[in-house]
Amino acid sequence: MTNSLIFSNFLAELLVTKARSQLKNMATSKAIWDNDKAEETIDGEAALLQDRNGVKSQLQLMPMVDLDASAENRYAKTSSIECGYCRWQPKCLRRCNNPPCLLFFLSMCALILGFVVNGVNNVNTTAIERRFNLPSAKVGLISSAYDISAAILGIIISYFGARKYKARMVGISIIVASLGSFLMALPHFTIGPYQLGTYSTVSACLAHETNSSGLANSVSRNLCQKEMDGHLSNYLYLILGQLLHGVGGTTLYTVGVALLDDSIFTRLVCNAAGILYSSAVIGPGLGYVVGGQFLSLYVDFNLVSTRMEMDDPRWVGAWWLGFLIAACLNLLVAIPVCGFGAELPSAQKIRQNRISEAHSERKKVNILDSDTKACLTASRQSHSFHHFIRVTWSLLRNPCFFFMSLSMVTEGIALSGVATFMPKMIENKFQASASWAAILSGIAVVPGAATGQFLGGYIAKKKNLGIPGLIKLSILGMALTLVFSAVVWNDCEPEEYVGIASPYFNSSSNVTELVSECNRGCGCTTEAFIPVCDENKALYFSPCHAGCSVQTSEYTYSNCSCLGPMAGTNATVSTRGCRQQCAALYPFIAQLFLLICFNMICVAPGDAVQLRCVPEEDKTYAQGLKLLIVRSLGTVAGPVIIGRLLDNTCIVWRKDCKGSSLSCWLYNIFGMTFSLYVTIVVTKVFSIFFCLMALALYRPPVLAHEPITDKVVVVNNVNKKKEG
Repeated sequence: MTNSLIFSNFLAELLVTKARSQLKNMATSKAIWDNDKAEETIDGEAALLQDRNGVKSQLQLMPMVDLDASAENRYAKTSSIECGYCRWQPKCLRRCNNPPCLLFFLSMCALILGFVVNGVNNVNTTAIERRFNLPSAKVGLISSAYDISAAILGIIISYFGARKYKARMVGISIIVASLGSFLMALPHFTIGPYQLGTYSTVSACLAHETNSSGLANSVSRNLCQKEMDGHLSNYLYLILGQLLHGVGGTTLYTVGVALLDDSIFTRLVCNAAGILYSSAVIGPGLGYVVGGQFLSLYVDFNLVSTRMEMDDPRWVGAWWLGFLIAACLNLLVAIPVCGFGAELPSAQKIRQNRISEAHSERKKVNILDSDTKACLTASRQSHSFHHFIRVTWSLLRNPCFFFMSLSMVTEGIALSGVATFMPKMIENKFQASASWAAILSGIAVVPGAATGQFLGGYIAKKKNLGIPGLIKLSILGMALTLVFSAVVWNDCEPEEYVGIASPYFNSSSNVTELVSECNRGCGCTTEAFIPVCDENKALYFSPCHAGCSVQTSEYTYSNCSCLGPMAGTNATVSTRGCRQQCAALYPFIAQLFLLICFNMICVAPGDAVQLRCVPEEDKTYAQGLKLLIVRSLGTVAGPVIIGRLLDNTCIVWRKDCKGSSLSCWLYNIFGMTFSLYVTIVVTKVFSIFFCLMALALYRPPVLAHEPITDKVVVVNNVNKKKEG
């Protein structure tokens, strides 16, 4: 009897230790326990021991000892999933504490960031070039600053973003992005009024003026000095603003996407991702349209009035207005995002019901009950340096994750580069104003990108695609884009300027150069680009280059010495009626819509693949590592590469006082189109190759071939059925 009592006490103490350990592990894994149910289970086990041995077990005292601690834990856990700010958690906000509301606010964040980063910023490419005297490569670097920030901070944010309060991290990062938008608008208020073109005497030939050479040089030096003062500091403001935008974008697309995935059933993740990324591309479209409207306003409309027209190459629109609006909108949307708790109430159920599709090198996958999975996840979320290295190496050794990341690198090179300079290309290929080119780009981008994003997510959801199916859908979108990319060859007949495309009529040589015998003494420079044409519609770079010494009206010049047989006192040129209407522009916009739609089909499936092919506990960090790879190798380089290619096709540069090249006035249209087409074709071929490698090397778990459902797989239930 004594031995029996000793054995009973030993067994009771063992069960007490086990129960305490289990409760501690469950608290660590962030599961919300029903305290009453736990008390019933423990009391039931204690009563069973007492009936068998006639001894009152110490296990009966367990609920009484831990009641206060359990109450505190329950309050802390309940508080962490409630909507509110600190201790203020009103019941009315509970209606918003659900996946649809979370998706809505995250989509709004994506829309506004897209509006400013990929919309307003891209629309302002030409305006910023002209306003701050920058070549395309440097303007491309402004766009790349966003991706540089994302590449550096992304892996850090995503690694530590697996902790509590992911939504709050996203909200704070959006506030930082708001500051970045304000900084990008700041140079408008720190620099003086726009000076280019205000000196009308520069546009005419000064050969017949007294001391003409001295007058031309004096005016040029005065204009040059005013235009160059302070440009470096303002350029750095633009870079810094984009770096802060990168903080917001990185957090949203790593921590935010992981939070969304934690809160939605697997079969709905692709659909939700499609909505999120559709918002991310609707934003740039709105940025194109709204920013284009702002470019129809003169840059200094709040300071001075001007009679310069929008089709004047010197025109600079109100590029800064879009950044100010984005700063205000970012602040407004950040407030509700910060109100979400550590996770949604549905997150626990989602984790319990989810079946892993992570790439596996084993032949078999053990099915664990939900409690064990939660404990394993908690134990793996150690934030030591060794764990950081181990997880990074594990993800890079995952062939599906690695090759899909490389495919996104090549996609990023083309997409970021072309998106940055698309309005500029339309402006030059179809002789459109900066404002109209931006609006038409938005008309093609908004429906095309949104349709492609939504279509990719819808097909994945409708067909209930697993990882192999999602990769094949991505390949299909890339192949369609590759075939349809030939539409970029559509353009209008390029404008041919005398002295550039053909020599002057009375030139003694066949060499094409802007300065010839007929205008050599005029003191002409490329500081101002003022296209004029004669009665035969022959184009000249400026009245000065046409040899015109008299301005007879606001738009007409006479006494031109470079007009061939018409040269002389009666020879006149005009700044109006020189540009021809191009009918190819509108069919090109329709074709551009289809090209963008096909290109965006692969985005949501590709992102879903990278969420599913990694272990659940490494999902957030995997998003950050993916962005580090994609941005550092792809989207950082894309705008700079395309900008450099465009600079190489420039045929007339604006020069500064020292003769250094500033911004480009005229491009070789064939060279511009060829560079764009080759970039698209080469990147698409590599993207398809990397996707095929990911498809070939992917090894699913044993259960991954079955249809993905949200059934609960719990070992305890299976065991009970076997025992029964």
